[in-house]
Amino acid sequence: MTTGQKIYESRRKAGLTQEELADRLGVSRQAVSKWESDAAFPETEKILELCKLFSLSADELLFGQSSGAGAKPEAQEDGKGVTWGRIEHTEAFHYEYISKKRVFGLPLLHVNFGLGFYRAKGIFAFGNFATGFFSYGFLSIGLIAAGFMSLGLLAFGGIALGLLFGAGGVSTGLLAFGGVAVGVMTFGGLSIGYVAVGGAAIGQYAIGGWAQGWLAVGNSHAFGEHAFVVPAQFSELEAFLDARPSLGWLGGFVRSLSRALNG
Repeated sequence: MTTGQKIYESRRKAGLTQEELADRLGVSRQAVSKWESDAAFPETEKILELCKLFSLSADELLFGQSSGAGAKPEAQEDGKGVTWGRIEHTEAFHYEYISKKRVFGLPLLHVNFGLGFYRAKGIFAFGNFATGFFSYGFLSIGLIAAGFMSLGLLAFGGIALGLLFGAGGVSTGLLAFGGVAVGVMTFGGLSIGYVAVGGAAIGQYAIGGWAQGWLAVGNSHAFGEHAFVVPAQFSELEAFLDARPSLGWLGGFVRSLSRALNG
């Protein structure tokens, strides 16, 4: 067991977060993170403080071996002696893996699942609560996020809040797909957006079974300044679009969807 692993194990047993341990020692959380990943070594005075805090001898902290049900297996190494990560089984129904490789100060991979609140934080993060560039979990936040509740540039989930793209039961984004979709261009059972397509569509350009907007094309009901019920008023809609070439691709988009409604 390395010194970093011993610090990690002792901190977890004491019920301390990296931030709390850092505060007690007067260092940054990043310093603690580097110690635990063996990317850096504590100064002598910090080793003494760690020994006092965790009731360990210097030998136990620097060279000791852990045993018992709560201990972590040794990190796996390849033939070149490169440590790839550590695996931890600390409790029933709990699994955690932290890769040795780090990018931008974060583990390349952090997996942390179990019964309770377990957070995974890494470039690739998988956990009950996951934060990272690519994250998956019950609650996930990341550049690309997937989970029951997700927030990210690209978000997928039961409730998906995406800045560019969202897909889920309830979704938001510049481009949103879902049972309830809110955004700039949206597709869903209830769709609200600048361009909205769905069973019930509300927007500047709304196309659906029930549509309301400046240009509304509905299969059963249409409300707005320019409202057309298709197929009954399909020819009138075609004439309206032909008279407004300035609509450009939007005119073509409305035309193609209205043709689909027209059967």
